[in-house]
Order: sequence, then C-alpha cells, then structure tokens
Amino acid sequence: MKKIKIQWVVGVLILIVFNVLLFDIAVKRSIDYIEIPVAAKMLSSRSKIDESSFRMQRVPSALVEGNVITDKNELIDRWVKYSVTLAQGSFFYQEYIEDASDSADYPQLMLKEGQGVASLAVDLLISAGNTLLPDQFVDIVFTSKDKRKPIISDVIFRSVRVLAVKDRNGLNMDDPKSQKVPAVVLLALNQEDIPPFIHAQILGDIDLIIKVVNEYYPDEAICNFESQVWRLLNE
Repeated sequence: MKKIKIQWVVGVLILIVFNVLLFDIAVKRSIDYIEIPVAAKMLSSRSKIDESSFRMQRVPSALVEGNVITDKNELIDRWVKYSVTLAQGSFFYQEYIEDASDSADYPQLMLKEGQGVASLAVDLLISAGNTLLPDQFVDIVFTSKDKRKPIISDVIFRSVRVLAVKDRNGLNMDDPKSQKVPAVVLLALNQEDIPPFIHAQILGDIDLIIKVVNEYYPDEAICNFESQVWRLLNE
C-alpha cells in the first residue's frame, strides 16, 4: 500500500513538474523577443555615439515602449543631449539624443582637438555677398588701418573652417525665421591663435577669401608667420 502511495505521489510530482515546464515553454514562445541597441557603457552629456557606444541585446518586445530606438543605424554619429546621462544597459530614446546640426552648441561639436570658436562680425561685403556657408574654408586677410603708418595687408591664417554664419539674432542663415543678413561668422581656429585674431580685429580690418575646399588637407587654420603683419600685431 505504501509503495502504491509513494508511486502515486511521485507521479503527481512528475506531472506537476512536466506541466510547469510546458507552461514555461509556452510563455517563452508567446513572448516576442527583439534585438535592440543598449548603452555599452555610461555615456555622459555631449558624447558622440559610435559603434563602441552600444551593444545589441535581446529583450521582450513588450518592454520596448515609447520612442525607444531599435535600429542601431539611427545612433551612429549622433550625440547625447545636453544634461542627459545614459547608464550602461540603458535603452536609447529619441528624446535623449540629437543630430549635431539640431543642437544649440553645434559649432563646439564640430571642433577638432586643440581648436576653439572664434567670432567675427561681418556684413554683406565681408561675407562675400552672403555666399559664405558652414564647412567652407577661408583665408583670413588683415589690413592695417593706422593712417600714420604704411598700410599692411596680407593673409594671416589660411584654410580656416567656417563653423556657422548667423544673423544679428543668432539664427543660422537656413533658419526659416532668419533675417537672411549675415552678422556673425564663427570660425575654427587653434586655441592659441584666438587672442592674436582678436587683437587683429582691433588693430585693423579683416576680410575673408572663400576657398571652398581645404588645399592643405588635413591641416586647418594655418598661421602665416612669414607675413610682416605679425610684426605689427606684436608691437
């Protein structure tokens, strides 16, 4: 009798375990898993996203709600928004990242190592009739304006990259609300060259010659130390 009872209990336990396994398999099959990119490491504010910034992970589709980015190609070369930090393993939401061109600090994002943003007040003449565009290259020409001394005019920087051209309200020329009249151009100069560039604006007039492409690739903002202008600027 005891043997029969034990066999009955074992049979019931086996049946329970079997049913649990079947239920688990059914649940897993009923869940639709998808593979999405998640942060491979902590990404701080203004981090540029590349292949090393994320890893692919399988998650239940039910967890992917809202504006979660599921295509890794939508992440490459985009930026983590200002004041946003993504922890390792975090989903990427559309509201957490942005294109460089949409960011308020776009010029700073486009700088290379060692560069800084230099500003120059411009008008239609200096901006070459409003044909100056971001990502063009210009030679910067200084002309002295002290009438007590001989006039000196020469290129002081070659192949300087244009970061942005803005109107008097700080709007880009392609902004629908822009007045379409250039007031300020932002240039990428080496940080150590920005103070003498500011000094040059005080001592003389500045003109820009559009180059379109960088003839000294990959070098930029090359200082023309051979010019006599530097003697004047250093007096």
